[in-house]
Amino acid sequence: MSLNNDQAQYSEIIQALAAAAQEVGREKGETLAELKSEYHRLEQTGFLWFLILQSASTLGGSNGSKGLIDNKDNYNRVAFEALVALSGADRIMLLEEVLRLAKVRYPEKKSKELSYNVALILDMGGLKAAEDKLLSQEGRAGKIKFLKLFKGIGDKYSRNMMMDVYHPDFRDSIALDSRLKEIAEKIGLPEKARESYEGLETFYLEVAHQAGLEGWELDRLLYQFKTEILTSFKNKRVG
Repeated sequence: MSLNNDQAQYSEIIQALAAAAQEVGREKGETLAELKSEYHRLEQTGFLWFLILQSASTLGGSNGSKGLIDNKDNYNRVAFEALVALSGADRIMLLEEVLRLAKVRYPEKKSKELSYNVALILDMGGLKAAEDKLLSQEGRAGKIKFLKLFKGIGDKYSRNMMMDVYHPDFRDSIALDSRLKEIAEKIGLPEKARESYEGLETFYLEVAHQAGLEGWELDRLLYQFKTEILTSFKNKRVG
């Protein structure tokens, strides 16, 4: 396919996906408003550890969140205060036990990563000090760089963690995962636009802006209502 054809296809896909997202977004405004209310978590000491645990529970499969985050007994056993009281070896042992019980994927690897993250937070002066340090980082880039200091946190989760609490610096962000990569392939996005994290994030942000949405809003709509958006997209491409 020629460069001009690629560009034409790219623009056409953006227009159709933006129209589909805009349509579904109007219908699901209440859901978006409810998700945005999570912003209040930033005012509570402990939000950083909650987000780290939530990320660990969903990496490799979102079902782990049900057993760890939604199950208060399991969550309380690996609360930051409970883990700080343990030695490194005992901490890892408890983490692995709870992660297995919660059916979180890769429990052996994640228990070591989470134990490391506890130690890192302690080195920063404790949970409140670490949270203050995160929030004081300059802009989105500074916060992403800081979050990547924690094991298990890469390109996706360094964005997704702050998007989960609707932080102002991350409202025009996309947390790319296998789901969004799969959508890009399904809708026929040219391979060149899918080669890098930054390229694919740029594509989705262009879609969001054309739809009159924040990147955050598009990201959450695609997560919650993927089927509805893809159905609408196909109808608009056919039309």
